[in-house]
Formats: sequence, structure tokens, C-alpha cells
Amino acid sequence: MVLFIVLASLIISCNNGQQQPIQPEYVKLSSIPGDTFPPPPRPPSRIDPADILKEKELKDYLMTTPAISPNKKAGAPFNTMDYDKVIAYDFDGGRDDIAVIDEKGKFVPVITKQQFLTRQQADKITAALSSNSTYGDGTAACFEPHLGLVFYKNDTMVNQVNICLGCNYLISTIAIPATTHQVMNKGKEDEYALIGFTAAGKKAIKGLCRELNFYYGE
Repeated sequence: MVLFIVLASLIISCNNGQQQPIQPEYVKLSSIPGDTFPPPPRPPSRIDPADILKEKELKDYLMTTPAISPNKKAGAPFNTMDYDKVIAYDFDGGRDDIAVIDEKGKFVPVITKQQFLTRQQADKITAALSSNSTYGDGTAACFEPHLGLVFYKNDTMVNQVNICLGCNYLISTIAIPATTHQVMNKGKEDEYALIGFTAAGKKAIKGLCRELNFYYGE
């Protein structure tokens, strides 16, 4: 008899509750070595392809975005990060598209809106993202982000933070120490960090998105 097991406990979808930050991995126990059961298909996109911004439009906007100074009062890593622009992107992320900018430095064709942050907006969100009070809750196993924050220096990316409120966590190219400040089962084999956003963290992110008229502000 062929048995199917899911090697992730209590995994919950992006649209429901939250659990540990475990990526879903499905394995079929059978007589065939390496035989696996693939993850479920990605749901249909919420956006019209005609609304996706072109690479040239994104680059032109970056070149004309006004410069700001880094927030030295924020926590790590933003207090030591050298950047002069921050642009927020509203996009439709999923299983293959979990970042605004890919490994080759190109914009992923899933962006529908872009908006540079003022010094005040950048200071507020970097202070929130580097605060321990922003993290400490559970997460879902998927990652389908809709908000990207990209930090630039001389129009070159130095860091990007991609956020999924459905899954309740973020992925940053430069580690944010506050995300792992709270640990469960410390010192044990199944130790893990509670990287999920708290109510305060979600409030800060939604507040910015409301100002920008982005998806998470709806």
C-alpha cells in the first residue's frame, strides 16, 4: 500500500492561520527510490498581465527617484546600511517569484505598482522592521509576497525585503537580527525561531501600504 506523508507539521495555507516557518515538502513512500509527490499548483494570478510594469518603466522611475539619507536610528542592519533610495513595489509573488529583483539583478515581471519612500516613510518602516516587537509569532509554510522594499545606492540594489502577510513573514537579502530574537525549544534538536509578524509588525506594514495604496493596505 502506497503511503503519503507530509514532512511538515501543522502547515497552514497563506489564507488561514499561522504555524512554524517550515517549507512544505511532500514525499511518497514507495518502492521507487526518489519518487516524490509535488507540491500543489500555484493559484491563479490576481493581476491582469496588462497591468505589469515593464523593465524600462521600472528603471526610469528608479533613476528619477529623489535621494534620502539612511536611518541611523534604526536597528540592525538598517543603521549601518549604505543606501540613498528606498522604493516600495506592489507585486504578485508566488512559488517561483518570491522577490522583486532576481539573482541576475533584473526586475521580475510581476510588479504592478511602485512608489519611492520619503525620508519619513523610510525611517518609520526601517525602525519597525528592525524592532524585536515586530516579530515573535508563527508563520505559514508557503511564501507568496505582495510587498517588496528595495534599498538602492547609486541606483544599484544593496538590499531587498520581500513581505508576505498571508504567510506572516519576510525574506531579506541582508539578515535582520530581530526576526530571530524569540526562539522556541531553545537548545533542543527541534529549536526554531518565531519569525512571524506580531500584531504590531502587521500594523506597521499595513499602515505603509495604506499610505501607498498597495494591496496590503486594502
